[in-house]
Amino acid sequence: MPMATVEGGNIHYSISGEGPPLVLLLPQSAGPVGVGPFIEGLAQSCMVIRYDQRGTGQSQAPDDPTAIAMPDRAKEVAGLLDALAIPQASLFCHSTGCGIGMAFAAAFPDRLTTLTLASPWSHGDEHLTGMQNLRIAAAKALGRQDYAHFNASLLFPPDYRRAHAAGFAQQVTDAQPQDADQIAGRLGAILAFDSRPLTPAIKTPTLIITGADDQLMPAWFGQEISERIPGARYAPLDGGGHMLPETRTDQVVALTTAFLNGEN
Repeated sequence: MPMATVEGGNIHYSISGEGPPLVLLLPQSAGPVGVGPFIEGLAQSCMVIRYDQRGTGQSQAPDDPTAIAMPDRAKEVAGLLDALAIPQASLFCHSTGCGIGMAFAAAFPDRLTTLTLASPWSHGDEHLTGMQNLRIAAAKALGRQDYAHFNASLLFPPDYRRAHAAGFAQQVTDAQPQDADQIAGRLGAILAFDSRPLTPAIKTPTLIITGADDQLMPAWFGQEISERIPGARYAPLDGGGHMLPETRTDQVVALTTAFLNGEN
């Protein structure tokens, strides 16, 4: 179990493949397939580094894991790179990770090779605020199985849930009780983050990937960010919902690999 000694609490990580370093900033949610195939695809050409944010997975919990802001999460990434003696890396960021990635780009531009943002948000607008407050209310009101079903229905499109119905049903059966306070803290940190003052100053080559049917963080966020980051490449997909690395694995791997290789 590799652990990196980082200020504020040790971080658990794993490394797959060889090549230029690519750090994955992924959310906690996953479907029955998970991100294993996605990591395997990227590891064909990169050294893929996945880690657990402090307070999640096997990483050391801070005193109050619900109160960690995006800039503090960005410092975790810098600390992990320091511990691994990696001076510069690319970031692949999904969902919550996009806020961390943009905060990292603003604070540590010299340590960033490329930035990929999948299913991002720019700020807590009326839509996102309403959706996150609904998730918080659901976490407080629903039992573990109903909440697991609700969350999957929000994050994954109907065609994907139908194709993997047995796997989703098993996840509902096996669901552990949710920590409503922790969920409220994590979602509150998302709503508190506003990328708009940061994005015009990001000079790192950036790729933005969105799903047309993303209910949580709609494609308009990615389009807006692509217009604010100079020279950003925007790659909208025709579907896949919010969890694109799992639902559109081959497309996202191909887009990311081509981008990392400098291909148009």
